[in-house]
Amino acid sequence: MSRRTWFGSCLSAALLLLLPVCAGAQQIEIDRGIRAGSLWCFPLASEPKTYVYLPSSARLATDDAGRPRFSFVRYTTTVAPAAGTEAVRTSGGGGILHFLVLIDTPESAVTEAQRALREITKDNDVTLRGPIVFSEGRYALVSSVLLKPDAPPERKVLAAGRSPVLEGNQLAFSFDLSPEQASLLRQSMQMRTPDVSIVFDMTFAGLNEAYDADLTIDWAEVRHNQSFGAGGSVYYIGADVQLAFDDLRRTNAIKLRSSGNDAAMEGLLNTVYTKLLDLMFRPVEIDKVPAAQQGGLTSALNALVSNGGALGSRKTTGFGLNVAYELKDLRSSGTSVMNFNHRATIERHSFITFNIGDLYTRYSADPAYFRDVQLDDPAFKQREIHVILDGSLQPEFERFINGVTVTLRKRHQNGVEETAQEIVLDRQAVRKDLSALRLIYGWNGDDDRAAWLRYEYRTSWSFTGGGTYATAWQQTDAAVIDLFAPYERRAIQIVGSMDALRKRQVRAVVVEIEYPFFGEKRRQTVVVRPDRQAEEPHVEITLPLGQAQYAYVITWQLEGNQRLTTKGQDGSGVVFIDELPGSGS
Repeated sequence: MSRRTWFGSCLSAALLLLLPVCAGAQQIEIDRGIRAGSLWCFPLASEPKTYVYLPSSARLATDDAGRPRFSFVRYTTTVAPAAGTEAVRTSGGGGILHFLVLIDTPESAVTEAQRALREITKDNDVTLRGPIVFSEGRYALVSSVLLKPDAPPERKVLAAGRSPVLEGNQLAFSFDLSPEQASLLRQSMQMRTPDVSIVFDMTFAGLNEAYDADLTIDWAEVRHNQSFGAGGSVYYIGADVQLAFDDLRRTNAIKLRSSGNDAAMEGLLNTVYTKLLDLMFRPVEIDKVPAAQQGGLTSALNALVSNGGALGSRKTTGFGLNVAYELKDLRSSGTSVMNFNHRATIERHSFITFNIGDLYTRYSADPAYFRDVQLDDPAFKQREIHVILDGSLQPEFERFINGVTVTLRKRHQNGVEETAQEIVLDRQAVRKDLSALRLIYGWNGDDDRAAWLRYEYRTSWSFTGGGTYATAWQQTDAAVIDLFAPYERRAIQIVGSMDALRKRQVRAVVVEIEYPFFGEKRRQTVVVRPDRQAEEPHVEITLPLGQAQYAYVITWQLEGNQRLTTKGQDGSGVVFIDELPGSGS
């Protein structure tokens, strides 16, 4: 089955410009959420009487007239005669399912939540400002109807990817179905709950509470744990990561000491596990996991969305649903002690489910939504290739990308003609309606219909501050060119015991990170003062995809104007600054 899934955010220029402002302005108290009506609400750190809510539901997108943005076409094609005497034969064909979904909270739910919030807090000055701006969004499409015809009838995670982070933005799906699938889907659409559902995993961030607690990590015991021992898997999903951390606590590989009531323990554990996740794992797109291990991860995700799984019981994994985690190379030795007596920005996850609903009952007689067609002369056809921006890529044009050029090349089967087209996207272009972005080629002696669908494309990128990158020509038959950033951001954690540094009479630690970026070197520097209380520092760097290595130089400024320096290469994402040269630690 040829299955194509894409998504696009219909972001207006105003929302794009306001996104960084909104995200920075609504820092929330993440451990002080209140369930008000059907919504979870969180106070702003700077305005404790002002709350924001977690969007609670998703629905089909609609046009200006309130009509759902959905279509299901079954098509037939004439096939060449075959040997035999049958007068009636099965024709070729299939189906195309297309629909747009958006995350949306009913106004009635918001009104009820504000009323309940004032009753719970006993304060009529409390206001509910609006939705939380998510820091990241992902989706998983779940179905058994859209599986291959010979596959067993079980619910599967068929597609996963990034989704828009603002309430009201739209996510598009399109599937090319076989004749059997098209017929089965038509029957399923007539049921009360059709077998096409989407699970959204939305990440949001906020300030946690300061806890009188510390965590001791025995790295030798961590490596000996059955979850992380030699020969085990290096790829996990969030639910397995949480089970592994629970096992580390049970075996005393990690020891948590805390002073506080039981009510605060859940928030503390979330904070501790999030920090361990940063130290020990890095997120990986599932399609980038080696093929030999993808099957196990996909099965684990399927278990989560089943009726008896964590999502079906309304429990969350804590680390997200639709992403894999790769275990870092654990080279640290001895023990590390981490304190949690300061506030820090941490992430949590919210799950939203969507089902395609009773569209057939309402619109089965309307050809604008359900239609059967006969395809005719191919000479009058043209191919339209949509260009879609990854949901996380659009904000990058405001701060990192000057522009990207998409070039299409179609070599026609007559051996002479070639179609070439280009689209240039810059900051101005991405602020407009991106649904009209498409490249087109026609029919020119292309008698092989399958070969006619194949074309080549390449992309060229220009980055702010210098640096360019061009991909090689890629051949595909997909109806969508999905643009995603050819780089990834990584946070380098600067970890160390301030007490140990003060004992060694360290006045300051200077950490310089150098990393490659498309033909040039970039550097970032962090200065840590052991005599000052602050959030644990980190450096955010941007690396080309597939390049995890960076160089580091650590300089310790000691009492008496002495200095110690060490340097090296690493890719783990953690730099320890309390292990001075010659210290034996």
